[in-house]
Amino acid sequence: MKKSANITPVDFTRRRVLLGTVATIASAPLVNVLLTPRAIAAELQHLSPDDPTAKALNYHNDASEAPRADRAGTPADEQFCHNCQFVQSQTGDWRPCQIFPGKAVNANGWCSSWTKAG
Repeated sequence: MKKSANITPVDFTRRRVLLGTVATIASAPLVNVLLTPRAIAAELQHLSPDDPTAKALNYHNDASEAPRADRAGTPADEQFCHNCQFVQSQTGDWRPCQIFPGKAVNANGWCSSWTKAG
């Protein structure tokens, strides 16, 4: 039998190092997401009705003071931040909201972007 001159043995050590390197590089964004601290509503600044965006959207900390109207079959007196689809928490008096990034809205508040959570 003749040995083929073009066949070289596979170096499994090099393959493992390369796979480990690729896996490490690929997982770096995931590790960053897992290790980045998340702001919770208690740490967020409370949204002031004097905030320019809050004024533009007619935000009120107390929904009973807001000029609400019936929307999508929901009576005005049942519209609050705590049952809006944009609020990002189910608990707490102050909750993060997608409309006001980095700020917490009062659970009993209201703004003109209110949309019933579904």
